[in-house]
Amino acid sequence: MRHLLPLAWAALTFAVLAATAPAQGIGRDESVYLVAGESYAAFWGGLLRSPRAALATRDRAFAVNHEHPPLAKELYGATHALFTERLGWTSHLQGARLGACAFGALLSALLASIGLELAGLAGGLLAPALFWAVPRHFYHGHPAALDLPITALWLAVVLAYRRSLSPAPTRAAKFGRAAIAGLAFGAAVATKHNAWFLPPLLLAHWALSRALARRRGEPFGPLPLAFPAMAILGPAVLLASWPWLWRDGWARLGAYLAFHLQHENYSWLYLGRILREPPFPVAYPFVVTALTVPAAVLLVYCGGFLHALGRLVAERRTRAASDELLWLLQAAFSIALIAWPTVPIFGGVKHWLPSMPFLALLGARALAAAGRALWPARAGAVTAALGLAALAPGAWAVAHLHPYGTAAYNELAGGAPGAATLGMQRQYWGDAPVGLLAAIDAHAAPGARIWWQETTALAVRAYQRDGRLRADLRWASGPEEADLSLWQFHQEFRDKEYRTWTAFGDARPVEVLALDEVPLATVYARPGAWR
Repeated sequence: MRHLLPLAWAALTFAVLAATAPAQGIGRDESVYLVAGESYAAFWGGLLRSPRAALATRDRAFAVNHEHPPLAKELYGATHALFTERLGWTSHLQGARLGACAFGALLSALLASIGLELAGLAGGLLAPALFWAVPRHFYHGHPAALDLPITALWLAVVLAYRRSLSPAPTRAAKFGRAAIAGLAFGAAVATKHNAWFLPPLLLAHWALSRALARRRGEPFGPLPLAFPAMAILGPAVLLASWPWLWRDGWARLGAYLAFHLQHENYSWLYLGRILREPPFPVAYPFVVTALTVPAAVLLVYCGGFLHALGRLVAERRTRAASDELLWLLQAAFSIALIAWPTVPIFGGVKHWLPSMPFLALLGARALAAAGRALWPARAGAVTAALGLAALAPGAWAVAHLHPYGTAAYNELAGGAPGAATLGMQRQYWGDAPVGLLAAIDAHAAPGARIWWQETTALAVRAYQRDGRLRADLRWASGPEEADLSLWQFHQEFRDKEYRTWTAFGDARPVEVLALDEVPLATVYARPGAWR
């Protein structure tokens, strides 16, 4: 069971994500990552065949999206090269997304494994389920982007660090565990910049747990080997995986860090206000979490967090306090970070996604504890009933809302209609028009020029390359030069809809994409452009 259940969860997650991936549209970031992944994969393939020639093209290959580290994109490029170009089994988009599905499988396997350890079979079954029964989490499991990968690798680093703290049977095992923590951290920083928060966060955990140990009369002890391992192997993995840094490394590393330290603030609709510049509301990540995680799952997350707090107080004089401290810090950190008023808030829940596996884990353990407390003789059956009650609404929401996960709101918000009334961001990333592709294919006049607003030209080309959009349809950079205008509902861009009405001389749409009667995207057409 120790290995079988995580493997079963990994296989199930991969299969479900792969089966549901084609329905989801291509977001702004993903459209760039798709191009980058293919470029990186071509470099590594060329390096194997002709190293000198490949090295001559290194900068050109990695200039694409050099604002972000390459590891996840390299995996997307590799799966695309294998499953699409070599085997011909998938579309171009699906080939890349199979790499994203692999990260989802990894996350499920890690959650099942640690859930088994903390709460037995119930924990192993419930921890992954409580993570995926959230429509926005399910959404982020599909795109060839960076948010789900860093979430999975963040969890991997924390679990590897935790294991490195436990007594090892041999000296070699001790060094091996530290090395695994260092390599996992290297993979994380080679995926996304927020992994750099992990060492100080883990150092804070170690210092606090040792301070508690001192109160028990134990020595403070030496610094765990995981920290020097992360300090050495983290940058080494980053450098080895990112040929962009092989020339002018310090200058390019500085530019990479500067990009993220000075990242622009995208507009965001929050309770009727368009947030454009800091200071942003401290309550923002807490309110958005409260309005987007299905209510029953949210209740379990909160219960799990409080349960862990209670255990920390009860176990503060034992070694078990170290674990509780670790889980609580990890569950709270990413959400608290976004609550800082000057931290950019665009992107919604994806920016604090690394907190969510820990909340799911704590929730699973709390449900198992509740089952034992309510009816000790039938603890398994009671836990199963509680788990079903917690998961069923979320599972229904996932099925109902896919593929429009960025438009998902929970019962507390009143669903998509309630969130629209509250003045919440209706959608983002420009992938919703995937639901209009069939209508556009059927009705657009031959050679029509289309203004796609938030959908990028790279995404449109990707649809056309896979045969999901007619090749004769052309790109327009604004409604004034378009035959069709596809306006995606963003309050901050409302003026662009007015520009369309002015340019077309007509405010009547020819097609509307709606979720629970809430418009997400609207097609306008000049006379004769919509047949």
